[in-house]
Amino acid sequence: MRYYKLVGHTPVAVNSLSEWQEYLHSAQNLVAETIVGSSKISTSFSGFDLTFGEPPLLFETMVLGGPHHGRMQRYSTWEQALKGHDDTVIQVMTIMPPSE
Repeated sequence: MRYYKLVGHTPVAVNSLSEWQEYLHSAQNLVAETIVGSSKISTSFSGFDLTFGEPPLLFETMVLGGPHHGRMQRYSTWEQALKGHDDTVIQVMTIMPPSE
């Protein structure tokens, strides 16, 4: 698994797990957070890629609470994450809840 830190809004690979852990303790990784009714939409930088893909997926939007609870999307760049966050907020506001 590769680990990354943000330099500005750009992910940069780090050389070791300890360097990544040190970065996480000192960094603000929240990209955006929005409350819609009983749902919180949160987008953050994780700093690691569980998909092992190219390009790596390092950002994640998650819906917590409400009828869309658990909905998640991952992105490679800060810009994609911001757009994805906004798109998720709009979907939570306008799309009917998933059927049970």
